Amino acid sequence: MISEEMLKIAAAEADQAIRDSLPAPAECAHEFSPSFQRKMRRTVRKAKHSVIYKLPKCAACLVLVAALASGSWLTVDAEARDAFFAWAREQYASFMEYRFWGNTGQELGDVSYEITSLPEGFYESNRMDSDGIGDIVYQDASGNMIQFSYSHGDDSLSLFVEHIASEVQTVCVNGRDAELYLSTDSNTANVLLWKSEDDRVLFYIAANLPGETMIALAESVQKK
Repeated sequence: MISEEMLKIAAAEADQAIRDSLPAPAECAHEFSPSFQRKMRRTVRKAKHSVIYKLPKCAACLVLVAALASGSWLTVDAEARDAFFAWAREQYASFMEYRFWGNTGQELGDVSYEITSLPEGFYESNRMDSDGIGDIVYQDASGNMIQFSYSHGDDSLSLFVEHIASEVQTVCVNGRDAELYLSTDSNTANVLLWKSEDDRVLFYIAANLPGETMIALAESVQKK
C-alpha cells in the first residue's frame, strides 16, 4: 500500500525534476515586441486608474477598436478576415463585439481627441491618452457622466456593447454612418459609435443623454 508520505516524497521528486529541466533565467532573455509592450502599458494604466473602467451606467467596455477602410461595418467570417485589415462587427446573444483585424502600420504619434461642445455644467474630470488610445470622462456637479473613448486601428482590440435592452439605429455623424444604441433601461447608458473620415479611428460615447444630444457631442469632437 502506498502511504501519504510516499506520495508526498514522489511529488517533491517530480517537482524537482521539472525544475532541473528548465533553463536558467539568464538563458531566457527575450526582447518583447513594441505591440506587446503597448498592451502591457495599457494594462498597467487600467490597474492604476480603474475609475475610468468602472463607470456607472455605461453599457460599453473599451478593450479594443478599429475602422473598416471601405467605410461600412464588416460582418465577421473567415474570408473577410483574410481579405481586410479593418474593424469588424460580430453579434452574440446579448452583446456586439467591434474588433480590429490586422495592423494599419501607421505612426500614431501624440494624436488625441476631445469633445469641444459639452452640455452646460459638464467638465473634463479624467483623461488617459497613450499609444493611439484615449479614455476621457466628463461629469457635472450632480455626478452625471459622459464617457468618450477613441482608438486607432493599430492592433487587436475589442469594444463590447450590450444590446439586449437597446434599440439600435443607424444615424449620421458629420455625413458618415454611425450606430446609436438607445437603451430601454434607465440605468444603462446610451452608446454612439462612429469612425473618423479616414476610417482609421473608432470613437464611442456613452451617456444617459438623448440621441440628438449624443450626435451633437460626436460632431463636436476634434483633435486636441
